[in-house]
Amino acid sequence: MKTQKTKFAFCRSMKRAGGLLTLAAGFLLAGNIVQAHIGYGGRDFGVYSGLTNGTRSITNQAVTGNYGWADAADGILGDTHRGRAFRFRLENTALVTLTVAAYGGATATSTNDLTPAFSIYSGLAGIAPFPPSQTTNPPSADHDGSASSVEWRIWWVQQNIDANATTEAPTDGSWNALGNWRIGGDGDLPGDFEQLSSFIYKGSAASTTSGGAVTGSFLLAAGDYTIFIGGNDIANKTAGSAAVTRGISATLSVSPVPPLSIEKKVFVAWPSGTATNWFLQSSTTVNGPAWNTVTNAPVSVDGVPGVVLPVSENQKFFRFDYAP
Repeated sequence: MKTQKTKFAFCRSMKRAGGLLTLAAGFLLAGNIVQAHIGYGGRDFGVYSGLTNGTRSITNQAVTGNYGWADAADGILGDTHRGRAFRFRLENTALVTLTVAAYGGATATSTNDLTPAFSIYSGLAGIAPFPPSQTTNPPSADHDGSASSVEWRIWWVQQNIDANATTEAPTDGSWNALGNWRIGGDGDLPGDFEQLSSFIYKGSAASTTSGGAVTGSFLLAAGDYTIFIGGNDIANKTAGSAAVTRGISATLSVSPVPPLSIEKKVFVAWPSGTATNWFLQSSTTVNGPAWNTVTNAPVSVDGVPGVVLPVSENQKFFRFDYAP
């Protein structure tokens, strides 16, 4: 991770100085930066109407390290390179449930000891074809090391840590696991934050068990969403196994919002404190010989006792009878 951050810094310094990179160096830097770009290849859960149940599992993805989510949740922005971005779309408001578990069989080299955690955001990262470039650099996918991302990270540090900051330190990237954040590509103009991709925090869930699983449910409005999955073991950041690939199994389920109905009812009430010896009776005629005991369980509406009856009961007469 430190090596890549150094290469990003070198790339930025060359841009700002207006220097020219050799062809070989350009290929080297491009190869390293691409690894940290945010994309959704093979990680699209799909589109859901939100009006019917739907579910999909993705079990062939992995994340490098077991600390990415925890590092992004510690109050100092984390490296998106240490998480995996997934996406989905809702056409209507729905209840979304996500389960993320460690899964050693995700790839040929992944292990089964992920301590899983995730965050859900409204919004998507830049997706090709990218908008025309506003800089001298060609447009690209979003990544932590772009000049536009670095300028936003500096602003974030000034707002949250050090008002006099002139660098992005101590952030490791743009990812905020517990709040809103922004990130941009090489074509976005530094300092113009409206050009950046915006992620609006909707919720998160985290396990503390190595090789475990975690589930969270969220009521979400229609729109596009990004899920970032990573590890919740911050101690792994400096461990010898920090670069090990951890397998992920993720299942997204969508359920419609339960429908509500408003029905007409009859509420027959009596004064508070009425003795329990009184019991309610009903009849279809006021002078009828047959009065039937109302067996509905009493309820309280705004502190007033009574019974709630079907609207058909509004054609009946009611009275109290007394049992000594």
